[in-house]
Amino acid sequence: MTNRERIMPMPRWKSALFGVALVATPISAHAEPSEPAVEVTADRLASAQRLMATLMPAEQRDAMVEQMITAMMANFTPGIKQRIEAEGRLENPEVVKVFDRFIERQTRSAIDQLKAEMPKMIEAMSRAYARRFTVAQMNEMYAFFSTPTGGLYVTESMGIMSDPDISTWQRDAMTKSMEKLPEELKKLQEELQEVLGRADEEKKA
Repeated sequence: MTNRERIMPMPRWKSALFGVALVATPISAHAEPSEPAVEVTADRLASAQRLMATLMPAEQRDAMVEQMITAMMANFTPGIKQRIEAEGRLENPEVVKVFDRFIERQTRSAIDQLKAEMPKMIEAMSRAYARRFTVAQMNEMYAFFSTPTGGLYVTESMGIMSDPDISTWQRDAMTKSMEKLPEELKKLQEELQEVLGRADEEKKA
């Protein structure tokens, strides 16, 4: 079997599942690193750690993760489901059950992964804040987030993704994204076939 023959077409319903797998990957995994502003000093890091403990209280982190990922997946899933329904795949009740189990696994996996990575994320965010803000600036932030209004912001910010307006926007955005994905995957497949085809020809030469 040649390299080119190993590249198989991807049906649209598989493209949609590929899309949700990308969505389920924690957002931080897609971020590009940027140049640090300044060196992390002990006093800055201490202020940043205190600020992070206020922004994401240890006793609330698990609930924050559950709320954020669950809301995000609930908003994205209808767009994916609509894409699969367009091909008549969900007419079979057993297919619906398989799809629902898939979504549940992806949601659970994203939640569990983010919870497990939370200590490292908090430390990384503390160092990022310490590079970008002075001790005085972080003290001002801490003072605000220690107020009732600041505390309310911390409590509500993670759940904002489940707001009806944001949910509608996310569903629409996901539907549009899913419409483009099959064509993009087709283009990827064609480019891979071209590259691997040349590699096969070079081996024969």
